[in-house]
Amino acid sequence: MEQPSEIAKPVSSGAVAKQGYDLKASQGLTGGNCSGTGSAPIIAPMKLDQVGSIQPYGLMVGGHVTPVDHQYYTGPDPRALRDTYDVLVPVDGTIVSIQHRGDKTNTPLHSVDVPSSDEYRLVIAHSCSFLVYVDLVTSLDDSLKAKLPAGWSPQTIGNGSLNIPVKQGEVIGHIGGQTLDFAVWDLTKAPLPGLLSRASYDSAEPWKVFTVAPSNYFADSIKAQVLAKYVRTVEPIDGKIDYDQDGKLIGNWFQVGTNGYEGGKSKGVPAYYASHIAIAPNFIDPSVLVVSLGSYSKSGDAEQFGIKGNAPDPATINVASGLVKYELVQQEIDNPDGTVWQGATSQGVKIVNRSQVKGVVLFQLLEDRKLKMEVFPDKTAAQVSGFDGQAVFFDRGDGAKEPVSNTAT
Repeated sequence: MEQPSEIAKPVSSGAVAKQGYDLKASQGLTGGNCSGTGSAPIIAPMKLDQVGSIQPYGLMVGGHVTPVDHQYYTGPDPRALRDTYDVLVPVDGTIVSIQHRGDKTNTPLHSVDVPSSDEYRLVIAHSCSFLVYVDLVTSLDDSLKAKLPAGWSPQTIGNGSLNIPVKQGEVIGHIGGQTLDFAVWDLTKAPLPGLLSRASYDSAEPWKVFTVAPSNYFADSIKAQVLAKYVRTVEPIDGKIDYDQDGKLIGNWFQVGTNGYEGGKSKGVPAYYASHIAIAPNFIDPSVLVVSLGSYSKSGDAEQFGIKGNAPDPATINVASGLVKYELVQQEIDNPDGTVWQGATSQGVKIVNRSQVKGVVLFQLLEDRKLKMEVFPDKTAAQVSGFDGQAVFFDRGDGAKEPVSNTAT
């Protein structure tokens, strides 16, 4: 196994480029409980005979309004009880953080409630520049509990940095009845170019811009077996989360004045995502478009839709395009036989747009990074002629100012 190639030493921010990785991000993510730089071959975070499918980066669903920055590992039985499957250490390193997610009662698909249990998010640093994480772990393994600080409990472990050495392949927890989140961060890489305003993410999820494709790091001995579980079959095979193009409609947008991705987090607003929208390709089939809205219905729920006719392409929409009208339709993932996919297998799934129009959304780029939007639930295109005064303004999270009046049409 490759070892960290050099010892990391504190340096000034002006020396970050010379250091070869983003030191500020590293210190924030590891709490300084790391050494060296460089990556190493990884394994999957679950035993492969306990994996039914692996969903790619980029899903937009519910409160995940912008494309998600983690993959989803699903067991062969999506309805399995909690703690059915093992969670493994993907790479030698140090557990630098365990975040207790709180108690949660899981309701498996089309089944009855099962007993509640804790949920955890664990971050493992192989070096100061290369980290992985797993989330929604339903219990910590006893062997890991034995390494935790004296007197720990799910309520006291907190979100602070730890320093617990672990070896690749160790069982650190368990999962069942839901998916396991997994992602890889490489701080030697340039921030993702399709997230136009890094500052928009730094205050809430600073790791997001360093998310990289796991398949580039899988050990050769297991890579083919892991990829056989992948649901996505087109490149980039791991999925994609960064779709922003300057001056184009495609990508992530944030309501003006809401501090970008953070939304209302700093103000204690749980639905931080209510001020998010995204117009981007589907995470499994990028030929199919998705409109993802943080607040759609009268109840303010986040919802995702396909586009009737799957056009026009948001990557072609600019300021000169004027008003753009999309009719919204239900979108689902189906098995080859037309039944709704539940995640147990990875073969032959397809994205289907239904025909019934559920509503309309209007978009107009006023400037390269300033967008006007209004939604019309339960309307068709023929019933919507233009903005009616309830429009909302968005930017890329980089401080665009809302126009004084709603004069753009």
